[in-house]
Amino acid sequence: MKNLRFKNDEADMHFFKTLQERVNAYFAQNNLAKTANNSAKIKAVLLLSAYMLAFISVFFAQSLFFLYAMYALMGNLTIFVALNIAHDAAHQTFSSSRRINKLLLYTFDFLGASGYMWQLKHVHSHHPHVNIPNMDGDIKQSNLVRIFPNAPYFSFHRYQHIYMPVLYALYTLIWLLFRDFKDYFYTDISGKPDISHSKKQYARLLIGKSIFIGRMIVLPYIVLSFSFWQIIGAFILFHVCASYTVALALISAHVGEHSVYPMPNNNGQMSQSWVRHQIVSTCDFATDNRLISHLFGGFNHHVIHHLFPNICHIHYPPLTKILVKTCEEYNMPYRANSSLWQAVASHWKFLKKRSQQV
Repeated sequence: MKNLRFKNDEADMHFFKTLQERVNAYFAQNNLAKTANNSAKIKAVLLLSAYMLAFISVFFAQSLFFLYAMYALMGNLTIFVALNIAHDAAHQTFSSSRRINKLLLYTFDFLGASGYMWQLKHVHSHHPHVNIPNMDGDIKQSNLVRIFPNAPYFSFHRYQHIYMPVLYALYTLIWLLFRDFKDYFYTDISGKPDISHSKKQYARLLIGKSIFIGRMIVLPYIVLSFSFWQIIGAFILFHVCASYTVALALISAHVGEHSVYPMPNNNGQMSQSWVRHQIVSTCDFATDNRLISHLFGGFNHHVIHHLFPNICHIHYPPLTKILVKTCEEYNMPYRANSSLWQAVASHWKFLKKRSQQV
């Protein structure tokens, strides 16, 4: 893949310059830093505390119902912790200290994923190449689902709108057991398969996975009176809850009925500017819902995140209002679903649309 180049569009650059000025003015006028404020830090402590309380409660379980309830709760909280803490840390926006952000990125490893690999794929692959086929490491997944319009069509794709919502339940389990290992041993970041990883990172991968499986399966089996298969059932329930929670965030932002997947030409030239590409390839959802904004770490304000990934998510709600106003003035194609459920319905319509061979 040749180096990617976006179109130099003066009108779009004028729009982005105006938006930058208004965003910077917001922080200056309110005397705010672009990193996490006290609200974000308190939320991070509360989410981590809730997760740890649920984990500790597992070892006091007297009934199978209580055990499963705690694992299910941990599944939801896993994603909320990742989106509110590790995601910002990966973008160096939780703290002004790179050392603290690097430390917080280990939250991913604590939760069973590779923080190192996730940062590599998300920050260095997804953000610069959002929705570009064969370059966006977050969107490029499996032939089981047909996303890109030019992707190969298999006969089973006609049913993808039926089976994919079921298979989403296994998303984080596959991530834990297969995806991270595949990415380490067959790295494909932005069309560059020659990335090598240090021995330290391989050790980090194996140690992180071992500790996670040890505390989620082995330790409860040793300490509690439940059977091995009952513990495995709880572990699978954990992943079902985590999978559907993270799917709500990911599919709502980039994989809806109006999503586009622009391709560069043979010389790596894109047909539109970087700023317009970020806007047309990303969709907001439920931006007026404060609960969703807090739990999903601002992922529902995803357009402003892609335009300003150097700003902590806690500031996104007012910045999205600035974005919408500026887009209206400059006739930029900002899109948003009014609710989370509307975004989910849009994704299902997208799956149905791509299930047809056209």
